[in-house]
Amino acid sequence: MITLPQRPFGSTGELLPVLGFGAGFANFAGFERSIETVRRARAAGLRYFDTSVMYRDGASQAILGEVLGSARAFVATKIGYFREARHFRSIEAMHVQLRENLRLLRRDRVDLLQVHEADWDNWWSDRTEVGFRRLFDPEGSFDFANAPVIQFLREAKARGLCRHIGVTGNHARHLGRVIREVDGLDAVLVAYNYTPLNVTAREHILPVAAAKGLAVVVAGLFTFIHSLPTGWATEGSYLGPRSDAQLAALKKLQQDCGLPAAELALRFVAADERLSIVLAGACQPVEVDQNLAAFFRGPLPADLHAAVEAIARQF
Repeated sequence: MITLPQRPFGSTGELLPVLGFGAGFANFAGFERSIETVRRARAAGLRYFDTSVMYRDGASQAILGEVLGSARAFVATKIGYFREARHFRSIEAMHVQLRENLRLLRRDRVDLLQVHEADWDNWWSDRTEVGFRRLFDPEGSFDFANAPVIQFLREAKARGLCRHIGVTGNHARHLGRVIREVDGLDAVLVAYNYTPLNVTAREHILPVAAAKGLAVVVAGLFTFIHSLPTGWATEGSYLGPRSDAQLAALKKLQQDCGLPAAELALRFVAADERLSIVLAGACQPVEVDQNLAAFFRGPLPADLHAAVEAIARQF
């Protein structure tokens, strides 16, 4: 087993390995192969495993449950999508979903329970229809601190169903407002907003998290480093108007330096010591090994880091 460097997990008093395992299984290789991949991650010394009811329709949680069960590991899951809009505002519905999460994970409690995509409007407003991935108005008026989902998180923690609570999202500006206005959280996870194409988490997440003692988890490092979705609606947060040029510049830089794109992204992001956990996804055991090898090569050389930084700041 490799000994990974550790960082404080916010103000919780815990120390955790910086590199975590993101169990989204984007390029799903099947249940058995995914189990092998998680086993490889655990054997290699990874302790932080991130999942959600949203990942592979719950199969991600079942895979982690099969491998980890009640074994010692830091398991983070999320309360996520509901088919009926009213359930986003129902504490009872959230508890029903949490019980199913725990059943799949084969655990009595999780280490971190989070809101899946707290930038969605449905969590904060009473709606008659589910607006899938509809963002709340960042300038609008919301009672974030007393919303049902925040009450649910606090209740779950008080009942011992989780040790820590947090929020997640894909839009740093929106998520930054939530963590500014909600007290008592332990962690914030932001995806796609700390990558070689977008570093807006530095502006909207890191200062607030530092002031409030929140652990910061980043994800989605590899999502856009190979291609951009056709006709992607950026909403001004995942990708910017220069994203095509950014990606072209990143590919040229990658070719010139000879490093794999995933290694460039991982080493660029992991160099920021303000981050508690850097999640790296893997669908095959060999990808776990590749992520570990890249991580242990340490920060990029100063000139290469500066070149990636110049690309990211074009957002």
